[in-house]
Amino acid sequence: MRKLLVVLLALIIGYALAFPVVDRYRSDAKNAQSRGLILPPLVVKLLAMEYKTVTADFLFARASQYFGGKITRQEAATSIDMQWLYSNLIVITDLDPYFEDPYYFGNALLTWGVGMYAQANRLLEKGVRARTWDWQLPFYLGFNKFYFLNDNAGGAEFIKIAAQRPGAPSFLTTLAARLYQQGQKTEIAVAFLQGVIESERDERLKVDYAMRLDALKKILYLERASIAYRKKTGKLPKDLTVLQRDGFISSIPADPYGGMFYIDKDGSIKTTSKMANVTMQASPEKK
Repeated sequence: MRKLLVVLLALIIGYALAFPVVDRYRSDAKNAQSRGLILPPLVVKLLAMEYKTVTADFLFARASQYFGGKITRQEAATSIDMQWLYSNLIVITDLDPYFEDPYYFGNALLTWGVGMYAQANRLLEKGVRARTWDWQLPFYLGFNKFYFLNDNAGGAEFIKIAAQRPGAPSFLTTLAARLYQQGQKTEIAVAFLQGVIESERDERLKVDYAMRLDALKKILYLERASIAYRKKTGKLPKDLTVLQRDGFISSIPADPYGGMFYIDKDGSIKTTSKMANVTMQASPEKK
């Protein structure tokens, strides 16, 4: 058994030392092996023995460096990349369910633009059960249910859980009540993200959320102008230029993600960028 442990540790250390070299070739190797092998959680637990937290740290470093390399090179993550990430995070949080970074990292990458809401929520639910003192995980879960899945009641329930945990900001109680109101999706989403930015400790994520908040505020500005136009004329504006021409807006704002805002067929304001960075948009796996 001791020999097995020595071999395992040697492999882990060797992989960690070789990782910077291997990562340089990942842009040219788009197959599962370039992302690293994922063993079933039970097998990893058995191999890790009493070193479960160390193994979890190593696996998370591998995943974050892989995606960090993609962001640096401005490469779009493939659908297989995102499934690989999710599988890794499940293994990592099985090894160490109290490890907070995988939950936040996974939620940030799996939701906006990629649309893996069910996977992100399963990961967050796991964290909510394990980290019973953490108010932010149920807060994010409540946002996902409200914003992405249009489940106001489900969102409110998790915001209530967040509000009852130590250190939770006082605005959560009011926010939970507002989730039961209909027709205020963008306005409530702005309130959500303002709370996220105030509490977020990771500066990189804070910048990302600030950009999303900027986009949502511009959508809210256009929505209010569209509603005012409809009240005055009795019909939906044909496009945003009509709102500008008739003085409901001074100019058409720029999407911080590089897309263009437009009025959809149902009258809602949308953007061609879907408020997603290029590296967070899953693309088909290249052969």
